[in-house]
Amino acid sequence: MTAQDTPATAVAVDLVDWDDPDATRLRDAQQTELRDRYGADDIGHTMTGESIVAMVLVRVDGVPAACGALRDVADEQGAGVGELKRLYVLPAYRGRGLSRVVMTDLEARARALGFGRLVLETGVQQPEAIGLYLTSGYHPIENFGEYAAEVDSRCFAKDLHATPRRPAAAPAVPASAALPDGGANTPVAVRHAVTLRAVGWDNPDAVRLRRAMFDEDNLPRYPELGRAIERRGGYDANDASEGIGALTTLIADVDGEPVACVTLRTAGPGVGDHTGELKKVFVRGRARGLGLARTLLAEVEAEARARALDRLVLHTGRRQPEAMTLYLSVGYRSIVPFPPHAGDPLAMCFAKDL
Repeated sequence: MTAQDTPATAVAVDLVDWDDPDATRLRDAQQTELRDRYGADDIGHTMTGESIVAMVLVRVDGVPAACGALRDVADEQGAGVGELKRLYVLPAYRGRGLSRVVMTDLEARARALGFGRLVLETGVQQPEAIGLYLTSGYHPIENFGEYAAEVDSRCFAKDLHATPRRPAAAPAVPASAALPDGGANTPVAVRHAVTLRAVGWDNPDAVRLRRAMFDEDNLPRYPELGRAIERRGGYDANDASEGIGALTTLIADVDGEPVACVTLRTAGPGVGDHTGELKKVFVRGRARGLGLARTLLAEVEAEARARALDRLVLHTGRRQPEAMTLYLSVGYRSIVPFPPHAGDPLAMCFAKDL
């Protein structure tokens, strides 16, 4: 049978009662899968239909295949806030876009019911779910409610009045590029010379860029990071430990000034053979908008291939949605946190096969 001869699949989305037998079987299947992944019952496994304002069921050729629910959480999260619950697709029906069908339907129902914002929770052992939410306009938020103290929980939100749009891929930066000159009232394009160079971890420019990353980006977003680093012996000791296994550092200079960097190092134990890890992907604020991060990622990936690595992993934090958007847009996918980030409540990890 050719692709042209394959009969069309009938997909139907129906609003059903919370206690609908087919919906109940799907929710029970989800709880069994979560128990297998996490080794314990889901926090909300005893959830009832209270406050549920919509339960949808997707059938494929008449067979129940996916489900999802919308819960009114205005009393907990504020007026106009709903929560997506029990989004699940049977394993045999995955890869067909049914999860997006459920989400699109629930979002439309939420708007019709007057909700302006949706929140949801998933866990680190469900990287495919994290990838789905990140590419559907949801952004990470601080854990809420019963998930606040759960290190393996990751919470997300989406404002329904906004129209999410994934940014178009920026072109690689040429040897010279046009930037606004930074004047208050003069958006005049200025040509800037951009060059890349490979250096060692201890190169003075690399050291200064990493310190700028810590002071300008990391500490303002993650004040708890400073306290953790002090407990580990201070910034210098932590920086030295992160340089263990470094293979190369790439620096981008704009008009002769070092403004961006990335380091490739060997991945630690438990991550996999022939795997490299990206560290310290950073562009100083005044140089953003040039596409330097994309350029550095492309160059460091080429370097990894030249060193016979076939996979790259990286770690960022859940308060850096712009970084996650970048990584997803250039082919990285969400993965379960790798050592030493397992158990880190802020960790978001990604990988790319080269």
